[in-house]
Amino acid sequence: MIRRFGRTTALVVVGTLLTWGVSRAMISKYQQKRQEILAACKAEREKLGVAEQKTLANKCPTPEVALISSATLSPGQTAEVTVTGKFPAGTRFLFDSDCIEVVKESVTANTYHATVKVGSDCGPEAVTVEAFAPFCCKSGRLDHGLTVGGNFNWDLTAGNGWRVKGHPVPPTAGAGKTSELAFMLEFYRGSETTPFTKRSATLFPSAGSSPPSYYFSISNQDESSTNAQQEMERISRQMANPNISEAERAKLMSQMQAILTNMTKDASKMMDPAYQKQLQAQADEFGCQTINVTVQNGSVTGTMTCSQKVGSNLKITGTLKFLGK
Repeated sequence: MIRRFGRTTALVVVGTLLTWGVSRAMISKYQQKRQEILAACKAEREKLGVAEQKTLANKCPTPEVALISSATLSPGQTAEVTVTGKFPAGTRFLFDSDCIEVVKESVTANTYHATVKVGSDCGPEAVTVEAFAPFCCKSGRLDHGLTVGGNFNWDLTAGNGWRVKGHPVPPTAGAGKTSELAFMLEFYRGSETTPFTKRSATLFPSAGSSPPSYYFSISNQDESSTNAQQEMERISRQMANPNISEAERAKLMSQMQAILTNMTKDASKMMDPAYQKQLQAQADEFGCQTINVTVQNGSVTGTMTCSQKVGSNLKITGTLKFLGK
């Protein structure tokens, strides 16, 4: 009986350890590092006396992350990163990405230096930097501190036979810093060589997920042809040129007026029930709103949500490739 009990207990212990090991393996490196930082803070607090802990609770400083010398980093690249702000002695830093490996780091009261390496198989990502004060672990953060970017090519196939090709859209000159990653998605039916629709999309990487996961939010505007807004921007850029002639400027003004007239007509159409019905019919033929995928070693799997007619939960497979800067 005792031997049987001992054997059973041993099996339970082994099973528990195996389960713990599997669950721990599912935790991303970022999540694991964050847990280690929080655990270190707790251990530091427990070494203090009761009075010291009460004082700390009221006066613990919060790190202030003001600026980071960021640029767009590429997969496989090693770079120097400098973060400025106000950092209490013992402040710990963390990048919320499994793609960023800190090779070397140092910190002073106002500056954090780090040599970071980007994984060669990493995808596009906006990375946040976090700073944790010792003992109490109050934290400061700077969203979109680093960007992993470049010419990433998405080549996907949906369960209904549609193919989706995605490529990044460079930020508009003079635009402010944003955490959004803009992409253009081209949709093809079967073996078509010309996309039947193009849609702008915003890519949202899931911070610290393992394996890396991504979410595309797809615009409902067909951009297969140049839209009115793009035409207006093009004309505005040309008119800003001080060297154009008065005749050229007058011609551009005429083009802009024609676009504004058409935009007014389109706006009035929106009140027409027949036009609304036409738009709904077009949406039923497409209606794709989201793509959710995970990436492992460049292989992509996931789902695409479209209209009920197309498929509300289409399987997606394909590849993600980094083609260079």
